[in-house]
Amino acid sequence: MLSCDEADSSQNLKENLQTLTGKDYLSVLPATVQVGNFAGTFKLNIATNLIWNASTEDEWILLSKTEGGKEVLEVNYTANTDVTSSRKAKITFSAKGMNDVVYEAIVEIVQSDKTFINPIAGIPDPWIVQHQGAYYTCKAHGNGINVSKSEKLTVINSTKAIWTAPKDNGIMKPWNTSHVWAPELHFIDGKWYVYYAAGRPSSESGSYKMQRTGVLRSKTTDPMGEYEDMGMIYTGDEYSPGIVATTDNTCYAIDMGVVKIGAKLYAVWSGTINKESGGDQRIYIAEMSNPWTISSNRVEISKSDQSWELIEPAAKVNEGPAFLQRDGKLFVVYSCNGSWTKYYRLAYLMLNIGDDPMEPSNWKKSPNAVFYRCDDTVDEDGVNGVGHCCFTKSLDGTEDWIVYHVKNRNHGSYETGRSTFIQRFTWNVDGTPNFGTPVGWGEPVVVPSGE
Repeated sequence: MLSCDEADSSQNLKENLQTLTGKDYLSVLPATVQVGNFAGTFKLNIATNLIWNASTEDEWILLSKTEGGKEVLEVNYTANTDVTSSRKAKITFSAKGMNDVVYEAIVEIVQSDKTFINPIAGIPDPWIVQHQGAYYTCKAHGNGINVSKSEKLTVINSTKAIWTAPKDNGIMKPWNTSHVWAPELHFIDGKWYVYYAAGRPSSESGSYKMQRTGVLRSKTTDPMGEYEDMGMIYTGDEYSPGIVATTDNTCYAIDMGVVKIGAKLYAVWSGTINKESGGDQRIYIAEMSNPWTISSNRVEISKSDQSWELIEPAAKVNEGPAFLQRDGKLFVVYSCNGSWTKYYRLAYLMLNIGDDPMEPSNWKKSPNAVFYRCDDTVDEDGVNGVGHCCFTKSLDGTEDWIVYHVKNRNHGSYETGRSTFIQRFTWNVDGTPNFGTPVGWGEPVVVPSGE
């Protein structure tokens, strides 16, 4: 309990901090901490203009203080004598602002000596989905699509070809012969569907503006089995029932994923304003009557209109939408800035489930980018921009994990490669995801729970 003098001092400090900043805030980073089984310490960076209180119910976490302001807090932890298993702890920070508004932040700690090293693969635009105790990785491979199966999230096994792009045959010139990009594997109503982007050779048009979206449907329940090509998906502005999608009546469309909101299925993708434009990629949504048929005109729900999306104004890019649903909220996590630049990063759109997803004003953009790192390495591999993510769970279902790619080196091209990373993430007390900071190249990471 505080003495009267201590209480007065605490209140004066809080009022002074509020006067300086004009707005209350509390941030504690990192939001996730991993430590080995030995005893040790770690540090938390607390940014606030308030007086915080901290508490934990986990006896192996020892706080050096339970109250403070803007500072670096040292936290001690004891050794884990059960080396056969990991253990978890949580520290809760809270602070009362003006009008008695309470701000909270949570830090989660995992202790284990079982680790892995990122990157886990050299796959750009990675897609990993968990199904019946296994992880399936879907990737573009040459001019086709491959899938692999693994019992571990941290291990990607050899892949098997499930589809190869068609070739020109005389006067028959398929729309999808070249540039197979970013396939996604989705399990919907007992079937597997692969959504992919493809087009004609860029030499024909001098650009990639012919990229459109197609879908494959599995013939069995095996994601590594046979598939049938269901054709191009309509992504235009002149929808009518029964319309057949063609390159002429659709617009540039890549990175499509599908999501059920309530009982309805929707497609979300990255596209351009019209079929002739290029460079300005936006996020669109449309209704679906089944997993291979869009049944409405597209609606724009995001474009590059924030400073952190326009670091290089010429690269107006919103792409790679991926989905998270939790506690009545749907998040479309997307990548912004050019993927070939060191400024590539993640942000999100949020929808309250129950609101109409086809009404653009119902989507709220994150106040800033939510996941970014640039080591600025030129002559050695590092993390030089992050993006194009997907989400999965640990094997036992207790942890949320983000899968994403990093740009290996700070060059304005793809020539030095992109690599696949995974890491655990948590949730803020307001129900928004907290992805933390991207881990470093070669940095040990505690394995997913249950692995």
